[in-house]
Amino acid sequence: MNTFSTLTKSFAKGALDLTASLLGPHQFSPSKQQLWVLMYHRILPKHDPRYAKEEPGMIVEPETFKQQLQIIKRHFTPIHLSEWVTRQQQGLPLPAKACAITFDDGWADNAEYAYPIIQEQQVPITLFAVSDMIGTDRQFWPNQIIQLLDSPTDLLETITWLAPHLSSLTAPREAASYTINRLKKFSDEQIYSWLADLPTTPENNNKIVNTGLMSWEQLKTMSQNNLVEVGSHTRNHFRLNGQLDEQILNKEIISSKQHLQEELGQAINLFCYPNGDICPKTIELVQQHYQAAVTTQRGINKADTNQLHTLTRIGIHQDRSHSETLFKARLANWF
Repeated sequence: MNTFSTLTKSFAKGALDLTASLLGPHQFSPSKQQLWVLMYHRILPKHDPRYAKEEPGMIVEPETFKQQLQIIKRHFTPIHLSEWVTRQQQGLPLPAKACAITFDDGWADNAEYAYPIIQEQQVPITLFAVSDMIGTDRQFWPNQIIQLLDSPTDLLETITWLAPHLSSLTAPREAASYTINRLKKFSDEQIYSWLADLPTTPENNNKIVNTGLMSWEQLKTMSQNNLVEVGSHTRNHFRLNGQLDEQILNKEIISSKQHLQEELGQAINLFCYPNGDICPKTIELVQQHYQAAVTTQRGINKADTNQLHTLTRIGIHQDRSHSETLFKARLANWF
């Protein structure tokens, strides 16, 4: 692509973002009440070594996050997801434009970097925790893959299940994201099994130096603050896409709720589908045991929705929301 074409595309994209930020539904009073649910994962500054070991679409920097909370307070009524759902179910008044902020997984950096900003800005959040990984040094397989990709190329090409899915992209984080997405066609159990069978050598050490998720003490501290409510994100973050047998499905959906309630001493009524994967049996089980649930499907929820167990969200990450204009364009949900 020549320089002129690149500049033209960049200008057009900038114009679209500006238009969406100025004319999106977040700017006006809707005829029917609406709920924006924002999806965050990690809050990390660039200088933190964990920043370079994560996919680009997973991170928002602390300064950006603070700015976003301030924008949310100007344009929306921030609300706990559970409060909005309860009000909707009981036919109680709802804000014209409500915004529920959610965090997936329970990363330690949520406690380190996000929580102080949440307290400062006094904005409620819902944190979806993976119960069997809180307080452990276990790592999600995508993070193990990122660590593995630091190995020499000639070594990676000898790993038969990985080699066909390696990327030719030169940017390490984008290359890792490509490979991870390619591997998602396999089950979580299969990928974890492959990783466990890898020999540990100086060139190939699939252990990540930095512990990923928060401790139970951190989660308990946050959950005792009225600004923070906790929901279930399964026990092991297995994708609930129909590949799991009924026993494992029950454990991931039902036992995760019980585990969190025992540890935190409070009711767990909200659920989050790992990777957004669902199937009819999954939704049926979640409906039986939770008040509501969120997906990764992008959208803005209407107050008259009857889909409380498949609520849509808007994913927020640094690359596409690092300025006020870009963040508001994201909130517009136009593209």
